[in-house]
Amino acid sequence: ITSPRRPLRLLSTDLDGTLLDFQRGVPVDPAFFERIAAWKKKPGGLVWVMNTGRWWDSLALEMVERAFPISPDWLILTEREIYKLHFGNPIGDYAWNRGCTAIHDTLFAKAQPLWAELKDFINSQTGAELLSDVWSPVGIRARCEQEADRIAHHIETRLPEWPKLALVRNGVYFRFCHEDYHKGSCLGYLQTLLDISPEETLAAGDHYNDLPMLDRGWARHLVCPANAVPPVKEKVAAHGGYIARANYASGIVEGWDALLSDEPWIGDERKAAMAA
Repeated sequence: ITSPRRPLRLLSTDLDGTLLDFQRGVPVDPAFFERIAAWKKKPGGLVWVMNTGRWWDSLALEMVERAFPISPDWLILTEREIYKLHFGNPIGDYAWNRGCTAIHDTLFAKAQPLWAELKDFINSQTGAELLSDVWSPVGIRARCEQEADRIAHHIETRLPEWPKLALVRNGVYFRFCHEDYHKGSCLGYLQTLLDISPEETLAAGDHYNDLPMLDRGWARHLVCPANAVPPVKEKVAAHGGYIARANYASGIVEGWDALLSDEPWIGDERKAAMAA
């Protein structure tokens, strides 16, 4: 006998390219916020976590500029730090964030020879730009996706010499992190904190840095918009998720409805509406 599917209690979404159109000023599909508002009223409620590579100041400004009518409940920032949003202020999870900082400081210090080598490679063999990034000893912005692919290939050939060091890519941007700290592991920690299981979680993303959380080990329900990069679509499909026909937040709403429309209590709600 198949056990009934658990209701959705946790929604984990990336921001750029998943909810946001890359064209500045374009608002997020209102249907996305309507879904959140409606599902928060369901039995057990809904927790929304913004799982992004951005830092708080950048995220807060974007939410204002795009006129978000609802704010996330939790934040996973820079792909590795966890905060609860309390009356508009991010309150960090002390235990997780302190451990995260310590392990990254140690790892980055050990890899000093690599940073000098990579800076020389970027300056002498590419047209990419080295960026100041407080979260990574080396930040990189390539000129185009093709150059980013070449940079990624070069870095990946070097990483085996540096155990636990991982490359984080989002489009033409790169930073580095400890391989145990990513959008998926942060989501898993938050699930433990909130006593919410992967079975009750939906995760949505569009790019390389979302791949760690787009896994059935972290979320039963997986969605990517039509504009997602091919490796994301491949992974979502391989894990039984939904590849939307629509872009950005419209695609997330499409996948949300497609994956969860057969929830028993949703069916009862629809029956009640039809009877009325």
